[in-house]
Amino acid sequence: MDSERKKQMTAGIVFSYLSIAFKILSGVIYTPIILHSLGQSEYGVYSLCISFIGYLTILNGGMNAAYVRFYVQSKEKGDYSIKSINGIFLKIFFVLGTIGMIVGFLIAGSAEMLFGKKILPNEYEIFKKSLFIMSLTVLASSLNGVFSSCIIAHEKFVVCKLIDLLHTVLVPLITIPFLLCGFGAITIVAVNLVLMALMLIANGLYAIIRLKIKFDLKHTDYAFLKSVSAFAGFIALQSIMDQLNWQVDKFILARVKGASEVAIYSVGSTFNNYYITIAGAVAGIFIAEINRLAARENSKELSDLFVKTSRIFAQIAVLIMSGFVFLGQPFIQRWSGREYTQSYYVGVLIMLPVTISLSQGLGQDIARAKNLNKIQILINAAVAFLNFLVSIPLARRFGAIGSALGTFGCEIVICIFVQTIYYQKIVKLNMKKYYREMLRLVPGWLIPFSVGAAIMALKLVRPVYSSIFLCTVLYVVIYVASVWGISLSESEKGYVKSITSKLVK
Repeated sequence: MDSERKKQMTAGIVFSYLSIAFKILSGVIYTPIILHSLGQSEYGVYSLCISFIGYLTILNGGMNAAYVRFYVQSKEKGDYSIKSINGIFLKIFFVLGTIGMIVGFLIAGSAEMLFGKKILPNEYEIFKKSLFIMSLTVLASSLNGVFSSCIIAHEKFVVCKLIDLLHTVLVPLITIPFLLCGFGAITIVAVNLVLMALMLIANGLYAIIRLKIKFDLKHTDYAFLKSVSAFAGFIALQSIMDQLNWQVDKFILARVKGASEVAIYSVGSTFNNYYITIAGAVAGIFIAEINRLAARENSKELSDLFVKTSRIFAQIAVLIMSGFVFLGQPFIQRWSGREYTQSYYVGVLIMLPVTISLSQGLGQDIARAKNLNKIQILINAAVAFLNFLVSIPLARRFGAIGSALGTFGCEIVICIFVQTIYYQKIVKLNMKKYYREMLRLVPGWLIPFSVGAAIMALKLVRPVYSSIFLCTVLYVVIYVASVWGISLSESEKGYVKSITSKLVK
């Protein structure tokens, strides 16, 4: 790996966590303002809209991964013209964005048929207008995917992450004054549409002017298009299964309980979203390197990279998960109000199984680079269907916590059993070595876990920001000191020191 690429990756990691830090900070300030400005009912409707938009943007994620894979591997092997690849993907992203926009319009028009009588007429009005605007955002987001994927494929992580960071900062800065003046959910989604359009322009200008990206729109290689569609189609199917597991609970709750129960579930799932974002932030930096190694058919180096990075991902994931378990309840009570107390249990249930999956951060990207992700997708489809069946009676009986419990059981099956067998047998990753390395990390977790359990048992944390902040700092310091002294290897300590020194410079 040359020095320029190392600099870009290091800077990309730094900017990733800067962006995440701002997301968390804005979430701490921004989300309570949204909750209190919109109220539980309108916030539930707003969350429902976001869930549907998640489904409409699923194919974009598949195409983003497909572009990076085919660009890097074609550049390595010289199979296809880069200009032709760019042109084909621009057409695909435009078509997908247009389809997503039209489907969004259709859902908005048939909302009453989808959700029944538990949603009130004024809530339906907000839902329809918000989803209409969000559908336009889907088209802008899809087109933005072309240029952001180009930038990532060129490994210009600083620019890509800097634009993401600006977007993260601007959303609450612009929206909060509107909320304080009495505007509602429709204004929030309108601001997001404008900022996504600006993000599209920024990425597009950089890709075309700075990186000299060119598009051949006249010719279409149908054999190549077929390969892209097959590869991205399976990724999209996997994303659909993931979305079903994470979002189907909101749809079920809307049908059987109403918007208020959706709001309780949404607050808990918000922490899961933060969790996945923080713990998985670094994984995207390695996508180009993974595809480069896959093109060279270097399976051993891929497996070594997987195990090496899994140790780092596990340390980050366990810190966040354990911190939420020990300190999350008083924070939610203070942050969103006592009426959202059940959101803590929702968050714990849906976050716990994900911890193992997040520690295996590069596994899915390696499987995609090798084009071996089809079998897991079919298994995920079966589990998602099971989640749907299990969650309906649980939601009727226990509300938001019942839905989360159904998701918990299904995610345990995927994250612990299915992925281990799949990575070992199909993707040829050394999972025995992975679990050996995970066990070596456990001693470093025992001290902070004991401290956290004592804090929780003695109820030392009060639902006041000063108390929560002090206990969080104490827990993080103890965790980092314990992991540094017991779990980290010398090479890992050197890597942390290297990133820290570069950040200081």
